[in-house]
Amino acid sequence: MARWFENNGPDSDVVISSRVRLARNIRDYNFSLKLDGKSASDMIDKTMTELSGCMEFADYTGYNFKDLNEYQKHAMEERHTISRFLMEQKYAAGLVSPEEDVSVMINEEDHIRIQSFVSGRDMKSAYQKASSADDIIGRHVPYAYHEKYGYLTTCLSSVGTGMRASYMLHLPALSGTGQLAGIIGELGRFGLKMTSVFGEGSSSPGDIYRISNQTTLGLTEQELIDNLDNIAGQIIEQERLGRQQYMKLQQVAAEDAAYRSYGVLRYARKLSLKDALVLLSEFRMGLALGMFGDNIEKGYSVYQLMIGIQPYNLQLACNSRLELTELEVARATFIRNNLPQIV
Repeated sequence: MARWFENNGPDSDVVISSRVRLARNIRDYNFSLKLDGKSASDMIDKTMTELSGCMEFADYTGYNFKDLNEYQKHAMEERHTISRFLMEQKYAAGLVSPEEDVSVMINEEDHIRIQSFVSGRDMKSAYQKASSADDIIGRHVPYAYHEKYGYLTTCLSSVGTGMRASYMLHLPALSGTGQLAGIIGELGRFGLKMTSVFGEGSSSPGDIYRISNQTTLGLTEQELIDNLDNIAGQIIEQERLGRQQYMKLQQVAAEDAAYRSYGVLRYARKLSLKDALVLLSEFRMGLALGMFGDNIEKGYSVYQLMIGIQPYNLQLACNSRLELTELEVARATFIRNNLPQIV
């Protein structure tokens, strides 16, 4: 069964995914950051027992950190199945759907974090998936809820709906022309923020960014989604315009970059993570601009390669611990084996 990142969705030339996260806490327990080991284990065991008995989660895979090694945890974080915060927890557990598009994290910053992904620009479906899982869990677990303030959460910025909605965007044109820095600086005025997916600070190899809402109190879920979608839509159009101008003014250079990147990806024998992400970004933009015509399978997801070449997923695939050079060789091999052929 294909995982969500192995497919493309609406507006996939720019939008990689739509994601919704819901933060929930359980009555009668301190917040996760205040739980001692015994209380955390008790909360996890009781919650997992309740959720594992739900027929709606019958095909989900359950996990408990006490049964996972560090490679498995890191690989899940690289695929966005769990958060970095959860990965660093000593006591944690959860459920993951077969397509990895819905996950339930237990003992994250809040007791329960429900997360849903949809390929492309389709926040409505992402919200419906998360909301459905939320309804199921809410029938079995007593949520901490206040009539005036809404869902009570560890972070004050999440109080209310407890919802974080985000789009993952591929923005090589805006990033390459330096326009993105100005856009990021303005987002706070709209209650939004943008972060790099594969880098820290202003560094973002692969040109993949996540735009999300910052606060939730006083707004409904639909209002939060509408605000995010409106601003994201403007950024998407600016990115498309930047790409069109690039093709108009420097068509030969643009085509050369895309085909040169494809050639290196096709024949390289070792690749660092940063180099591979940069090359895949250039190839992905060329694909979106139609430079390869009908020579490559329609709907091919370059993002699945960006996930597959991450260090821990590579080592899990090889079933062995790899040193740096071995990792770079394995990365190049993985790309050669999974990159579509130009026919």
